[in-house]
Amino acid sequence: MAQKGASRMAEDFDDPQDQDVFAPSSVREFQHLHVDTAQGVTRITLDRPPANVLSVEMMQELATAIESLEYQRDVKLVTLSGAGKYFSAGFELGDHLGDRGYTMLESFRRIFEALAKVDKPTLAVVAGPALGAGCILAAGCDLVLAAHSAKLGHPEIRGGVFNTVAAALLPRLVGRKRAFEILMTGASLSAADAERIGLVTRAIPDERLDAEVAALVQRFRESSAPVMQLTRRAIAGGLDLPYEDAVRHAEDVYLNQLLNTQDVEEGLRAVAEKRKPVWKDR
Repeated sequence: MAQKGASRMAEDFDDPQDQDVFAPSSVREFQHLHVDTAQGVTRITLDRPPANVLSVEMMQELATAIESLEYQRDVKLVTLSGAGKYFSAGFELGDHLGDRGYTMLESFRRIFEALAKVDKPTLAVVAGPALGAGCILAAGCDLVLAAHSAKLGHPEIRGGVFNTVAAALLPRLVGRKRAFEILMTGASLSAADAERIGLVTRAIPDERLDAEVAALVQRFRESSAPVMQLTRRAIAGGLDLPYEDAVRHAEDVYLNQLLNTQDVEEGLRAVAEKRKPVWKDR
């Protein structure tokens, strides 16, 4: 997701008063989510049995959870997964009708606005079906690991509706032709097909999914928080810009923010000294 006008002052990372709003290990209570932060990783788990259907109330909770990450400077990665057999089966059917329809779309759009703004890398873990709103919710994360058995797709057209965020975002993710096919036929995709067209990052055998996720999470844990955040900011902030402007945006982040961190000095020194860096996350 792109971050327009995402540049911030390097003082975001240097001010000793700008501390994280949560302790290094914390849990936030929601009705339809589990959110916990530990060792630099925030895990958000959709938990609305049996299929993690996205009600208006659940989407508002999810947007709030993502928005709350803005000032958590120690967070290196945010994971999004589903409890039970489903990642998410999409919108609550009743929310399409009457006044709820407007609130449903507004609440869903707010999630993606929060994903665009947050400067933490996001990882969706899709262990089961991700359909409709659940599909584009997973695909809207920076990285997506999906089990081979997972099914993805947008069946909404069969019910006479379409997903508004998918109509805008899917062509940017998989191209115009694929997006038309996915949204207008309602056909489901295997995880392998989704990987082939760029909807997910990697399709992984079911029995290896947990291990692959754990290995990727560990790589982020071993990284520097500001370096991860600023790299994400450089990439995401240029996605919707012309090439020249995207390069200038990345240069601005590099010169005016990254080079003012303590960790960039430690990282370069560690490379020269052929040792592992000792990050200060500053």
